[in-house]
Amino acid sequence: MLSPKMQRSVRINESQLLMLAEKARYGEHLFGPLYKRTSDNSKWQLRWFNLYQNLLFYYESESSSRPSGVILLEGCYCERLIAATAKPKETEPKYCFSITYRRENQRQYDLRANSEMDCKSWMDAIRQARRVYNPIFNKLMLAKEELEHKHLHLLQIVESEKTAKWQYTQQCEELTTEIKKLRNELCTLKKDWRFLPNQQSEEGEDSDEIRKIKKVQSFFRGWLCRRRWKQIVEEYIKSPHAESMRKRNR
Repeated sequence: MLSPKMQRSVRINESQLLMLAEKARYGEHLFGPLYKRTSDNSKWQLRWFNLYQNLLFYYESESSSRPSGVILLEGCYCERLIAATAKPKETEPKYCFSITYRRENQRQYDLRANSEMDCKSWMDAIRQARRVYNPIFNKLMLAKEELEHKHLHLLQIVESEKTAKWQYTQQCEELTTEIKKLRNELCTLKKDWRFLPNQQSEEGEDSDEIRKIKKVQSFFRGWLCRRRWKQIVEEYIKSPHAESMRKRNR
């Protein structure tokens, strides 16, 4: 069933595989004849196939008791085979599909059905078996897709942050230049202010004017406060509460 090289590298319990092959022969599973291309792509060989869970057994004929081999559908991809022959001049057989793997050093299995309906049935069954009986692989693929999506999202965030950082750097440089200009202008104004004539006298005049204004403002504030207080007292005298208090004190 397996090559000696594979048997040396992987421990296979052949008795369990034979038991599963026996279940595949008598259980309610998809079975039927398919043409299988040889490993050297030289010819097509008619074989009898039985699908059991995620294992695809094939026999020399329908009456064979021992399978010739088994195809593990774990992590496989079942696709329609477009170029079925190596020589373009030959007439390409119809109803061909392939079982491939994304890992390196994995053999591709090319199969051919007798009709379009059989081809579609086998492809649907193999894809269904791959999805149903490979929960761990499906979870890993979903996790891989999610991580790729997150990685792409993080790359977009990094690019946007780089752009924002560059913009902020430009703004900081412009503000730094503007601050330097303002500082230079301020220093120049201070120097010019020191050499202005009659600076102290003007400051004294400004101070006198300000004192006069404050005095007038204080007078008006006092007058307004007294007037407001007088209004408050008059309103209280005329209020019902004051009238009741006067009647009470009589």
